[in-house]
Amino acid sequence: MNKETILKILGIAVSGCVLAALFFAAVELRSEQKLRLTKTYLAARDIPPRTRIQEEDLVEAEIAGDYLLDQAVCEKEQIVGKYTEIQGMIPAGSVFYRRMLKDLKDLPDYPTAQLRKGQSAYSLETDLAKLGGTVIPGQRVDLFATIVDRDGSLITGCLFENVRVIAVKDHNGFDLDDPEGTGTPYLAILAVRSEDMEMLSACDEAGEIRLFSSSRSYDQSSEASIVSDSPIYSYLSRQKGFNDSSSSETELQRETS
Repeated sequence: MNKETILKILGIAVSGCVLAALFFAAVELRSEQKLRLTKTYLAARDIPPRTRIQEEDLVEAEIAGDYLLDQAVCEKEQIVGKYTEIQGMIPAGSVFYRRMLKDLKDLPDYPTAQLRKGQSAYSLETDLAKLGGTVIPGQRVDLFATIVDRDGSLITGCLFENVRVIAVKDHNGFDLDDPEGTGTPYLAILAVRSEDMEMLSACDEAGEIRLFSSSRSYDQSSEASIVSDSPIYSYLSRQKGFNDSSSSETELQRETS
């Protein structure tokens, strides 16, 4: 084999090595570009429906960016403190997506989450005329009722005072500030004592109830108190057999002391 032939073979070999090196470098670069590893968080356990997500529910991971959908939430601060859907569990190992995460106020049963021990939510149909001014969630109001007696006379008065409004909804169930809503009140959801639900319902069916806000300071330690010296309460007690259990207990304590 002459010298010229040997040089040609060496040249071909060197060129082949260079091409192979360039090929593998290109493949590696392409793989890195395709993977695009992204730092994110996965569910460390099965997270049940309507559960507030804690930091210990998350585990850090790196995942190829192409496997993450546009709605994936990768920031811890945007996950911790959110709630799972009311009927949606997040399985262990799952990526967190925006549709899975809810603010408490966006849950369908948010109003009931604001109830205190021994309270129930009463939905009162209302309108602008019955609201007696602007009423917003968190506000305290007094409930005035009017009933027409059998002889045609009107019985009216304040039945409950210091009632907390936990939501105001339109006809479609949207909050009044929801951009998809009508902005017109249809339901006022009130926090009342569970034992007073029957009385409030009876009064609502027999007459008309209106909500009035007041400039006076309400007692924050007591809510939805019955006005036992009101004409409307006396009428309901006489006609329907209701009585104020809290007042009765107080009188009993006085008599036995």
